[in-house]
Amino acid sequence: MTDISRRTGLRATAALTAATLCGPMRAWAQSASSASPAPADKASAADPAASSAKPEPQRSGPDGALLATRLQYQGVALASMRIRDGATTFSAATVQGTLPDDQTLFELGSITKTFTALLLADAVTRGLIKLDDPVETVLPDRLQLRDSLDQPIRWVDLATQRSGLPRLPSNLDVQANTKDPYATYDWTQMATFLSGWKSAKPRDTAYEYSNLGFGLLGQALGFLQKRDYASLLRERVLAPLGLTNDLFLSPPTGRRFLDGHDRTGRPVDHWTFRPAMAPAGALLGTTRGLARYAQAAMGQFEHPLKEAFKLCLRKHGARDLPGSGIGLAWQGALLPGRVAFNHDGATFGFSTTLWLDPTKGNASAVLSNAAIGVVDLGLHLMEPQIPPSDLSLTMQTAITLPAEALKPLAGVYALSPSMKLTVQVDGGRLFARATGQQAFELFAKSPLTFFAKVTPLEIVFEPGDTADAASPALTIKQAGRNTRGVREP
Repeated sequence: MTDISRRTGLRATAALTAATLCGPMRAWAQSASSASPAPADKASAADPAASSAKPEPQRSGPDGALLATRLQYQGVALASMRIRDGATTFSAATVQGTLPDDQTLFELGSITKTFTALLLADAVTRGLIKLDDPVETVLPDRLQLRDSLDQPIRWVDLATQRSGLPRLPSNLDVQANTKDPYATYDWTQMATFLSGWKSAKPRDTAYEYSNLGFGLLGQALGFLQKRDYASLLRERVLAPLGLTNDLFLSPPTGRRFLDGHDRTGRPVDHWTFRPAMAPAGALLGTTRGLARYAQAAMGQFEHPLKEAFKLCLRKHGARDLPGSGIGLAWQGALLPGRVAFNHDGATFGFSTTLWLDPTKGNASAVLSNAAIGVVDLGLHLMEPQIPPSDLSLTMQTAITLPAEALKPLAGVYALSPSMKLTVQVDGGRLFARATGQQAFELFAKSPLTFFAKVTPLEIVFEPGDTADAASPALTIKQAGRNTRGVREP
């Protein structure tokens, strides 16, 4: 569920530009980050010493070499699926332990949201509700859910991340040492937050990613149908699609479930969910299960949810970037002559991406048991013309600049009307943070050219009129694309 962004080469817009600058649960880890940048980790996966100490990755499948190349720089184990030209293939690579296979379980994080959205679409296609109906009509205890104009928030607002609800409720206990942030949050706490929440904006006027919104969506669908979320998901989605042996809300006995790791490769705890937030990111899954799910979404076999999938993959709102749209949970991305759909996920120890290209009937997924970027790999597997990120760029030689040389670079740079890059100086270090993303450190190649270690990009600042004048603009260079940002006054 988090955010771990990345890439492109062609015009894969929304998921790509936002993902470009650092990157997935668009979840807790991101929203819990403080305004101050965190210290750089001495054991960073981008450090040459760390990567050179890794053993030669084991690999399997037609895309094993691609996955193994990524593991030379970061990560512990990767598994992928690819659907292309009617054929489904599975691949894997690892630098630790047994190779994953197509039945190995990973935490899927926010990919769960697409399943919750499918439950909504199923309810709509069965005539139980309409997308424009108010959600509050099914909530218990006459709980109201209104926007700043006192208009009722609708089902479609929740499913398109345009409800105005915050990313997380303020009464979710977020502490720096939290290992399992959703384990104790229940409906009583959610209802308490909602009863006192006042929206700051009208519904459907802005995109704001909300795990709370999807937790509420799943709970509300349960109230509507008088079923708990787990039963509803199994009965209405997993069983009809033949996924009960590949997707779970908690680990089944006897199934291989990989341990998770942070970005540097250190083990971290698994996440668990109380039902209130489970619809936002609780699913565990396999590459085999995601392959069948992708085939179902693209109508490649007979099942009762075809119309519901069509509703999910229709544009219902705008994203936070120009030209990008959102279906029910699914993010739209422009490819040459067509629209692809994507959703990512991340927990503290896992990172995932799922891509659909319904026009060509192709799809891909990449699952990692470490908190690293994988969106570029998934996009490349679905659309080979778009290259994966070159992580060698994260291992360039850095020079040290005095703090005085960094100060003229600090500021807010507008990349688009809704995407900005904030550059900050902290002591003798420079950090950048894109709208809605975590801060990441920039390392100097020259006085005006910097690179990142968390994701392969370079930022070139334009010089000011004098040596100590503020930089008027910058250019982000990534995966063959240049994006210019002008400094705000």
